Amino acid sequence: MDFCPDCGKLLQTDKNKSGNQILICLKCGYKRDLEENENVTFTEEISHDLTKELTIVMDGSDVDTTKPTKDLYCTKCEKNQKVSFWMVQTRSADESPTRFFRCTVCSDTWREYD
Repeated sequence: MDFCPDCGKLLQTDKNKSGNQILICLKCGYKRDLEENENVTFTEEISHDLTKELTIVMDGSDVDTTKPTKDLYCTKCEKNQKVSFWMVQTRSADESPTRFFRCTVCSDTWREYD
């Protein structure tokens, strides 16, 4: 492992026009040839999957009876006063979580922010 003397970034391996191995800085463009006694070991790059998990919360097909309920008026069916609720951290960690409510009769779902 070697670092760029100009900017301090990690040098990457590449090949020059003649096909010889060189070390190159991807930030500032610094290049240097490998010395005769210098070996380069290739390691497999680990890829991190940064895909966020998507949860569908507006699907009203099933009302989860295991969630806690609260007395709250549903504006859609205008009958029920019981809704199930849960909280999800939809914004950054230093902000309050989003509260979701689902009517136990008509399955209408809405959210409330702080």
